[in-house]
Amino acid sequence: MPESTPVEKIRSAITAQLASLGANDTDGLRESILIRAGLYCGRRYQCDGFEVVWFIEEDELKFFGPDGTLHWASNAVQCLAKFESQLAAQNTTQPRAA
Repeated sequence: MPESTPVEKIRSAITAQLASLGANDTDGLRESILIRAGLYCGRRYQCDGFEVVWFIEEDELKFFGPDGTLHWASNAVQCLAKFESQLAAQNTTQPRAA
């Protein structure tokens, strides 16, 4: 089933990026809503010791490793573009069914 909402698209991109960083159990991705001063401010994703924080107002994603080191930071548009280009590359290298 294709992703239909921005949150579903970001979640798929985050899962793919975490797998490329070395996360083994991306099916176990946990998601939390972040609230600051009573207002929605983002989401936190955790998986296999990795953590990703999506700051909504800044539209920024930060990927942290199990040791807390920042591995990668980008805006959501860049993250989605990277994910979509990886999907396109996979689709061109996979043989087509007859």
